[in-house]
Amino acid sequence: MEKWAAQELQYADLGDTRRKKRLISIVENLASQPST
Repeated sequence: MEKWAAQELQYADLGDTRRKKRLISIVENLASQPST
């Protein structure tokens, strides 16, 4: 997991830790392929 995404989303309250981890994963994937 990249630190920047976790830092940016550290205060996101999604009600479940798994949701937050999934959101971080999605953000990292989108950031790694911005043209798709």
